[in-house]
Amino acid sequence: MKWNPFSARGGSASVGKQDETKKVNVPDDAAAKLEAEFNALPGAKDMNMFQRFAMKRVLKMSPEERQKVLQKSLTPKNIEKHKGEILAQLDAMKKAGQMSDDQYRLAKRKLGL
Repeated sequence: MKWNPFSARGGSASVGKQDETKKVNVPDDAAAKLEAEFNALPGAKDMNMFQRFAMKRVLKMSPEERQKVLQKSLTPKNIEKHKGEILAQLDAMKKAGQMSDDQYRLAKRKLGL
């Protein structure tokens, strides 16, 4: 590590190495994996800051917790409230080839549309 003139402890290289070992945050490989998984999602580049934060938080959840949260958000009241948006997205996915006719019909039937 190079000498850092802005270091809090005088900026010597040996002090900087000690500081690096004290970091206990998310390992780099896990953070990189999460970032790669997020960037692979369709529309990730078009998300605003809040949407990116929410999506990353959902990706960090355990599968059981994610299932519980999504079931809570897909209540009949919420589906009816956003029916137009859901149908528009399903149609767009069908036209783009991301979804077959059978998948389209199955999704509409499961959502009660």
